[in-house]
Amino acid sequence: MAAYKGLETATSLVVAYESLAMAHKKAWESEQYRAESQSTDPLQWTNYNNAFALLILNASIIEGTLRSILAHKLRDDISEAVERGMAAGQTAPSKMEQLLAKFNAEVEMAGGWESLKRQIELYTDISVDKSVTAEAKEAITVMFALRNVLAHGTAIIQPSLKMSDDMKDVYPWNWQAKLHGVAMYLERHFKKGGVFENLADHGMPEHFWNVTKDYLAQIETLFTPLPASVQRTIKMQKSLGFGFRKYS
Repeated sequence: MAAYKGLETATSLVVAYESLAMAHKKAWESEQYRAESQSTDPLQWTNYNNAFALLILNASIIEGTLRSILAHKLRDDISEAVERGMAAGQTAPSKMEQLLAKFNAEVEMAGGWESLKRQIELYTDISVDKSVTAEAKEAITVMFALRNVLAHGTAIIQPSLKMSDDMKDVYPWNWQAKLHGVAMYLERHFKKGGVFENLADHGMPEHFWNVTKDYLAQIETLFTPLPASVQRTIKMQKSLGFGFRKYS
């Protein structure tokens, strides 16, 4: 393995999240003040301005943290394999070293939340989904489903009325099916009567931030001892109160 420099982006994303969360909180307070001064209802839709970006950052922090855990373990195992080989008089990378290096490159270069969880289970024999509570798994699954739509700038489509299963070939039944779990989860927690209305709830990003704290608290017990950089990211995430300044 050649010499290299690394930058853990998850820590920077936590700082970026903090700045955006403060902007989100300030914008909502301003909207409430405007509505009160004009004797109108606050426009919930103003929350979209920051909420979607907060969801994307939140998911990226989780994915980046878990990817770092696996990548660090792989690099440590590669280094140990090289040391053993050199001590045994080895003059070229062994097949095991080559396979580990190839897998490490796949982990670091290939994105995808579901793919990452499969890679973790393949290498560590730990199923992330089976190792956390059902509530945490559901919440994180919902957040990543939203992230996968939002990160690509795709429109979110929902039928005006619920479509029956015999309408599978009618647009937009696929959208209803794709976001069914998301819609159910959001309505259960925010009770605004629709996907768009629930996404507009000003407390939605903070809800997922608190879910993330619980999720990472469960995750960190599975992979101790954690790399120092990952410990720093999780510590920052734990101590960051939504909408308050600490690191930026």
